[in-house]
Amino acid sequence: MVSTVTMIVLAILSITVIVLRRNRLRPLPPGPPGWPIIGNLFDLQQEFPWITYSNWSKTYGNIMFMRALTTPMLIVSSPDIAFDLMDKRSAIYSSKPTSVVDEMTGWDFALSLMPYGQRWRNIRRNVHEHFHQMVTPNYRDKQTKHIHAFLRQCLGNTAKQFNSTLVRQLLATTVLDVVYGIRIKDMDDDYIKTIVEALEVFGESKISGKYWVDFMPVLKYVPRWVPGAAFAKFAARSRPVVEEMLNRPFNAVRDGETHNDCVALSMLAKIESQPDIEKKKEEEMYAKYATGILYSGAVETTFSLLQTFFCGMAMRPDIQQRARQELDSVVGPERLPTYDDQDHLPYVQAIFMECLRWMTTVPLGVPHSATQDDYYDGYFIPSGTIIVPNAWHMLHNPEEYPEPDKFNPDRFIKDGKINPAIRDPATIAFGFGRRSVRSDVHETGYSQILFILYMLASICPGRHFAKDTAFLVIASILHTFDVKPSIDENGHELDPTPQLHGSMVSFPSPLNYRLKSRSEAAEKLVHATEL
Repeated sequence: MVSTVTMIVLAILSITVIVLRRNRLRPLPPGPPGWPIIGNLFDLQQEFPWITYSNWSKTYGNIMFMRALTTPMLIVSSPDIAFDLMDKRSAIYSSKPTSVVDEMTGWDFALSLMPYGQRWRNIRRNVHEHFHQMVTPNYRDKQTKHIHAFLRQCLGNTAKQFNSTLVRQLLATTVLDVVYGIRIKDMDDDYIKTIVEALEVFGESKISGKYWVDFMPVLKYVPRWVPGAAFAKFAARSRPVVEEMLNRPFNAVRDGETHNDCVALSMLAKIESQPDIEKKKEEEMYAKYATGILYSGAVETTFSLLQTFFCGMAMRPDIQQRARQELDSVVGPERLPTYDDQDHLPYVQAIFMECLRWMTTVPLGVPHSATQDDYYDGYFIPSGTIIVPNAWHMLHNPEEYPEPDKFNPDRFIKDGKINPAIRDPATIAFGFGRRSVRSDVHETGYSQILFILYMLASICPGRHFAKDTAFLVIASILHTFDVKPSIDENGHELDPTPQLHGSMVSFPSPLNYRLKSRSEAAEKLVHATEL
């Protein structure tokens, strides 16, 4: 045991000395001082790192250098700098950092976490083929069916506190149906339990600074029995869960357990004509990864967005009223909203945009990695530097979004339309890079959001599909329900104001809201969907 630990410690010291000597004569960007050997590792272990980095940017500026063990990091707090680096210099910054934790837990199949290369392109091709802008409308009938079932469940859940599990159930059942053709009834289903467990693994693995092995990969060779090797034990118990989430539904389609029309069945039908056995196995693996990405990627991020919506509505009944006036004018009292109404509901669009901005679902964005040495604004950025865009800071910049802590969709409206002069939060919230959208896109209205989400599919490919789901949920809830603060045991309303908690994907909490049907006519509309 002493020999193993000693060798690892010597390796850490040697690599650290080499890195420090290499960089000491070059002008690194400013940043908080670190400790010998470990650098700023302890600075990463913050409950709300996006807020800490935001505060530090007032001292160190919009590009801030840190070092965790031997890994250099650059925190970017300006969208313009983020676009300069990850868009204009995409040849250097388009890749993603390799994560040992993702590799050990089995999450290394996700496009948003994968270094750029042939494997990334093969998986992305499968995703794009089935989820590009011209294809996703084919899934809207299934989405509508599940959202209407969710509305009916909401009618039976008008107690003092809404059961937010129903929202996650809606999203999971919709994605299972579309991607795998699997129909389930409730959250007790084993498929749902598995994806919830796997997403919990993902959330824990992305807690800032929790597992040092990502900053010093040699640590992955530490045996599980060595004191302090928590990451090895975590990976050992987590990987089987992630593999089950990835394999079980795909294998069910491949083995003929379900014959319903779905994305996986379409992928497998195309692969079936491949005459080369080895090539066929390879393509099947890529198809499994692609469906796993769609399955996992479209649940938690949309869940976070919709919880932001409910909390915002509980806080702002005046906003609900304005949205209802628009819905009453466009949709009317005789039917529920449909996807054809999207372009005619600018205020509902603005609510969606404000949900993206206010409680930023991915507050520290999707990290990128520098593949070679570079200089920016006179500062040296070493090869291997992890680029962390502080999306929360960018979307809470009072110069761009006055009173940023206030939930206010009106900031995006001018003369009854989406104001193109205000930066669309989607250009920040869904990432940067050559596969993203520049901040100077001039399209307006909901078509702009569609375009942005489509272009960002390579970063988070389930987003385009998720946007469709989120729109119809938001419009349908506003048309049929009042969202109100929860009530305690004494009949007093609880404060619905949330805070952002979590890791790479974050969620608003507490969830102090409840639903009340808007009217008897609204209830009849919802009940009629069962016919």
